[in-house]
Amino acid sequence: MSSRSVWKLTEVAHLGGDRLLVIEGELDIATAPELATMLERMRAHRHPVVLDLEGVTFMDSTGLTTLMDAWLESERDGWAFSVRAASPAVRRVVALAGIDQMLA
Repeated sequence: MSSRSVWKLTEVAHLGGDRLLVIEGELDIATAPELATMLERMRAHRHPVVLDLEGVTFMDSTGLTTLMDAWLESERDGWAFSVRAASPAVRRVVALAGIDQMLA
């Protein structure tokens, strides 16, 4: 696995079962699978998840797909998933994909 991506994923657990995931660096083909695995685990345990993407410096289509998949799962089955903050890099990719409502 390439170490070119600077990446940090911090999980903050709250007593109520909520999880805040703070992502910093590049959300791309090298790092998105780790986020996807974590999100799937959270969904399986029905933990509400809030993503903070303010520190994301770059996001490619793999990162976008990971976010879209989680968002669509939440829309489909009522799992509590949201994005509370997004960097300009994330907003640009989401806007180009035409799914701004994911960041609402």
